[in-house]
Amino acid sequence: MKELLNILSIDLFRKIVNNKSLRISQLNSLICLLIKEGIEFRLSHVPRTASSEASTTLTIYIRPGVSLSVNIRFDSGEMIL
Repeated sequence: MKELLNILSIDLFRKIVNNKSLRISQLNSLICLLIKEGIEFRLSHVPRTASSEASTTLTIYIRPGVSLSVNIRFDSGEMIL
């Protein structure tokens, strides 16, 4: 639980929650932190279609029955590879 609190308090995570847009490299950094700390998570991505923008959902599992989900939308100008 301590590891999760450390991740939730870092600037990168706050940026994701507040802006809901980020660079791919920032998302990769967050994923690396979650893996390093052994925190269970799920990342799902829906690609852009003719009728909707691409979106990504990061779900962090805190304990059984408790999770935190963050929806991230990518504008064409926001997503940087």
